[in-house]
Amino acid sequence: MTQLSFDAWRGSAEREVGGPSRAPAKTIVVGVDENGLGPRLGPLVATSVAIEVEAYRGEKLIAIARALGIDDSKATSGFRKLRLVESLSLALAKRSTGETPSSADEFLEAILLGGRSSLRARCPSERSAAQCFESALSLPFAGGSLEEGEALLLRLEEEASLRILRAVSSAACPKILNDALLEGQNKLHVDLELFERLLLSMREALAQGFTAYCGMIGGIRDVPKFSRLIGAPRFTTLEREKGLLVYQVEDRFRLRFEVGADAAHLPVALASMLGKYTRELLNHRMLAFYRLRDPRLPLASGYHDRVTTTFIEGAAPIRDAEGVDPACFLRAR
Repeated sequence: MTQLSFDAWRGSAEREVGGPSRAPAKTIVVGVDENGLGPRLGPLVATSVAIEVEAYRGEKLIAIARALGIDDSKATSGFRKLRLVESLSLALAKRSTGETPSSADEFLEAILLGGRSSLRARCPSERSAAQCFESALSLPFAGGSLEEGEALLLRLEEEASLRILRAVSSAACPKILNDALLEGQNKLHVDLELFERLLLSMREALAQGFTAYCGMIGGIRDVPKFSRLIGAPRFTTLEREKGLLVYQVEDRFRLRFEVGADAAHLPVALASMLGKYTRELLNHRMLAFYRLRDPRLPLASGYHDRVTTTFIEGAAPIRDAEGVDPACFLRAR
């Protein structure tokens, strides 16, 4: 698959529409957020989006984005309401590779850090892998439109005077979460590790420092203590107060963990929307495996609701008959 940088895509898009090229901005801001911390089914997904602006003005940028329909995914994309996030996500995936994603596999290759194999490698058997990867799942599957997403991104960049540089997700499936629990970790520790993996990848790809705005990770209020990839010695604490943690990680980047970051910062809102779609795509693909074998099974959100309970109970005999590892299906906690 041909790789095309976001900068190269932007240049070609401007030539197509006849727009002028802007001088490179000097400030890079990264937004990081998670989706799926609390469900019973499906993966935990962390996502990061990097933007480039002349000067970062959070309130102004989120106001412009909100007027275009870009906001915290909880406000824009509930279960069965994925049209806009699908349009946006397809456009971001195309920017990553230069090719239109027409299937779930192509989308995951474009968006997931390490591609589809980053999840597939953790499957304990081929029969367990079939649960998550058997369904081809053609895209779009939720009523979205690549053309709508591309127009939305171009309008956002023009009105907000910014460039979107990179968008990437990282996911932990139920098997990864359940294995971590057996090793004495919990889902918050896994979530932080996903954040760290994305941030280190951003630093390598962007080759310069940045400020990262991150959603607060559950009850973790001492990030260096639980850091597994960056390591506590590399953190310098700058601020620590209710609802806000600020760290400097050597000369690499500055981290701001904020309560409500997805509703206050544009790159976090973008990450929240892309992450929502990535999680729902993976969950929908898993549902398709069971609903193909029993069409009476309902479309379930995977969260703590009656429909999800009905799905779990109805899918259990299919899971056993197909030889799917129970740890790959249902989160222990």
